[in-house]
Amino acid sequence: MNISNPIDQVMTKLVFVNQTKNTEYKVKINPSSIKQTKRIEYADGLPPGVDGGVMKYNRTLPSTITFEIVLDGTGATGLAHMVNDVKKELDKLESVVYSFDGETHEAPQIKIFWGDTKFYGRVTDLDYTHTLFKPGGKPLRTKVSISVVSSQSEMEMAKSMKRSSPDLSHLVVVKNGDTLPMMCQRIYNDSKYYLQVAKINKLMSFRSLEPGMQLLFPPLKK
Repeated sequence: MNISNPIDQVMTKLVFVNQTKNTEYKVKINPSSIKQTKRIEYADGLPPGVDGGVMKYNRTLPSTITFEIVLDGTGATGLAHMVNDVKKELDKLESVVYSFDGETHEAPQIKIFWGDTKFYGRVTDLDYTHTLFKPGGKPLRTKVSISVVSSQSEMEMAKSMKRSSPDLSHLVVVKNGDTLPMMCQRIYNDSKYYLQVAKINKLMSFRSLEPGMQLLFPPLKK
């Protein structure tokens, strides 16, 4: 099913959107709860064998959300919530949120919308618990547990960085008079990285800078 434009809508049902295929899956029964986890990784910076120390910021890890939806083929939850075939409904869900894309050679990048909830990422876990069955063994009711980790491009990550540090990515706008060696000196305290930065940004020449261009300066590898 092709999508309209859920970004500008307030969704009454939770919706998954496959960004690559421009397809969506709308749940019949909204989850009763959503768990969101945000994590920061710290390092103590002390040599082995030394106790104590102040924990120092290392990096912010991608956030995750986890929730459970129910696919019901019994009609016990009401005809509006009923699915005709639980197995086919699982296949539809997988095609939107899970199935490997042969063109991009990636797992699908998805968006999740429901009311004020908007989340962008990739599914890491898709767990099925079948709780009711037809006499032949086909599932009649299935609980689907879904875990999604946030996913951003390098450019998006760089835009969100506010601190000035050679250990973080930077998205920098070229100003009049800027040269690539000068910008590397300003960010890395060393101008020698200009050729690597030119290659990362696919510049034909490190001299081909124009005011207003945006360049990505990745973190230094230790």
